Amino acid sequence: MIQLQNVTLTFPDGQNRITAVDRVTLRGDNGTVTGITGPSGSGKSSILAVAATLIRPDSGAVLIGDDTAVDASQLSKKEATALRRERIGIVFQQPNLLPALTAREQLEVMARLGGRSSARRRAEIGDRVEERRIQAVGARN
Repeated sequence: MIQLQNVTLTFPDGQNRITAVDRVTLRGDNGTVTGITGPSGSGKSSILAVAATLIRPDSGAVLIGDDTAVDASQLSKKEATALRRERIGIVFQQPNLLPALTAREQLEVMARLGGRSSARRRAEIGDRVEERRIQAVGARN
């Protein structure tokens, strides 16, 4: 689960500040798809950046997890990076995959960057490939 509670985010604009997100509250539960729509400049990307712990809001809470939810808005940069690595998946608007790699190899790169051991990487990647039924694209022909 990820939940934003009364989140406000502003950006500097000369001597003033521009409000990009104004007291937004929303919730996305595990296993669901949540869409955020709106016109250009309405704060969609800013909301997602806050939810993904890429930027810290000026106020409000960003709760991640169910029973023992963590308020990500209170984490240090190092703690937020660790949380992202372990618990948050980000799919960017523009594709950021390496075209020369298979699906399995893409997952291997991310797991290695996440500091997982070789055995743990292989087990987790095998599970993900099987869960998503992407065996056909998991290996080269």
